[in-house]
Amino acid sequence: MTRNPSFLQTLVAEKILREDELHKLSRQFNQNAYEILMHLVTKAGYSKESLGKLWGDSLGVTYVPTEKSLFQRDVVLKISREFAVKNNIILMYQMGNVITAACSNPTNYILIENAALLAGAAINPVFSFPEEIQDAIQIQYVSSNSLKDLSVEIASHELIKNSVNITLEQLKNIAGDSAVIKLTDDIILLAIKERASDIHIESTDECVKIRFRVDGALQEFLTLEKTLLSPLVSRLKILANLDIAEKRRPQDGRISFNMQNTSIDIRFSCVPTIYGEKIALRLLGQGFSKEIPKLENLQCSKTVYTKIKKVLERPNGIFFVTGPTGSGKTTTLFSALQYLNSPDINIMTIEDPIEYRLDGVNQLQVNREINLDFATVLRAFLRQDPDVILIGEIRDLETARIAAQAALTGHLVLATMHTNSSIQAITRLIDIGVEPFLVASSIIGVMAQRLVRRICNHCKEKYKPPAEKIHELFLWDGKQDVFFYRGKGCLYCNNTGYYGRIAIHEIFIINDEIRNLVSHNASILEIQKTAEKCGYQDLRYDGIKKALRGLTTMEDIDNVTFSD
Repeated sequence: MTRNPSFLQTLVAEKILREDELHKLSRQFNQNAYEILMHLVTKAGYSKESLGKLWGDSLGVTYVPTEKSLFQRDVVLKISREFAVKNNIILMYQMGNVITAACSNPTNYILIENAALLAGAAINPVFSFPEEIQDAIQIQYVSSNSLKDLSVEIASHELIKNSVNITLEQLKNIAGDSAVIKLTDDIILLAIKERASDIHIESTDECVKIRFRVDGALQEFLTLEKTLLSPLVSRLKILANLDIAEKRRPQDGRISFNMQNTSIDIRFSCVPTIYGEKIALRLLGQGFSKEIPKLENLQCSKTVYTKIKKVLERPNGIFFVTGPTGSGKTTTLFSALQYLNSPDINIMTIEDPIEYRLDGVNQLQVNREINLDFATVLRAFLRQDPDVILIGEIRDLETARIAAQAALTGHLVLATMHTNSSIQAITRLIDIGVEPFLVASSIIGVMAQRLVRRICNHCKEKYKPPAEKIHELFLWDGKQDVFFYRGKGCLYCNNTGYYGRIAIHEIFIINDEIRNLVSHNASILEIQKTAEKCGYQDLRYDGIKKALRGLTTMEDIDNVTFSD
């Protein structure tokens, strides 16, 4: 695999390297094509995905980034973790009698034969980078059972069993113990494996419960002995640079969880309860290699998509995306930024925290410790000749006023806000003190959204809802069949019937008639009636359409919307 002239020639043919650059690297790495590949990816900053594909093509195999691939749990375990680590290989999924396996050296035919013997099936090797495979092994081999075994081992520690009068120094030593470190890391790894957005560590009178929020719903994954709360909390506080001796007050911090191929930012929060401290960890950028979806892939209806594009083609004005925490607002706005992003546009963002990174966009994170807040940065941005500004959240009068003035002086401003509906964004701005005429003249549109669980495509089934449910939703003559969908539950979705989430949307475009109502401080009901005459449809309408398309269930739509 080290000698791969086909790959080296492709680098020149694809204009990745010039002939003289290739000759220089060939001399430097003694014609070792694999080392040249790794140098270009790790040191020279070339696209891993593009070069991985070229390397795979040169070997006659497919390049598969493991973080984007499907893993079947029973298939992964057909070879031991020790064999996987030693040989840098991981089994991924099985189709028929063939198992696809990610290898750093797919031309090692002896390894492939040995893996096939252990797995009891033919192996189809694909290429993945070594650090991608190492991360996949870390994640895929962790389980609730392995965590349970580890927790029993830690609980038997003499100091932990008698932890009532433990000293601060002893607590630090326990938090630094290799088994406690592994338990903490494995809880986070299991959360990544289960696609969790949040980890809840909660103490009861008798035990410690570990719950994950997966696809918006909390599920209990693990129960630990009560004595493990203190070492677990202490370890997390150390990672978040917090005071492990303070147990009476809430504390907040951030953890950077580093792996071979990626780093995950985690927001840490702890509060004291009657049974001990409760920990909430928000995994920011979960998905482990978090890609920004294209605007056309957000599953917007054709009407909503067309209106968003028209808003983004405007040279100035404010476009809000509203909804509660965790409703996908940032994802939507970064899809919009990706749509707008080009070399001739200066895009600047102010965020708290930065969840996505987008090449060609100038991103800044607020830092309240040095008084670097939204308003301060926004004023500085206006002296940076921006075309498009993204504001992570508008929550105070000063930021709102500066944003409105920026919109009126030729800038397109994208921002988020916490409101229940798109129309309420108008009244929210007025409530915090922005003058109605400034709201009316600066806003060009508002979109509200919620996330609902997506039906698992592997076990989706069609069914006829009861007649009373159909009458509740539609004007129905009783003749035409109406179908909804649900997931039966399978291994792929962990028997939940759901896999992933999608957004439902409503969009409210400000026209001259509505602008006039807003400037005269009209009520929200007057604004809504006028908007409905102009084609406004609420969240529930979009949700019902997505349920009919088989994307989600009516139960989920009923959970996040209500019928007037």
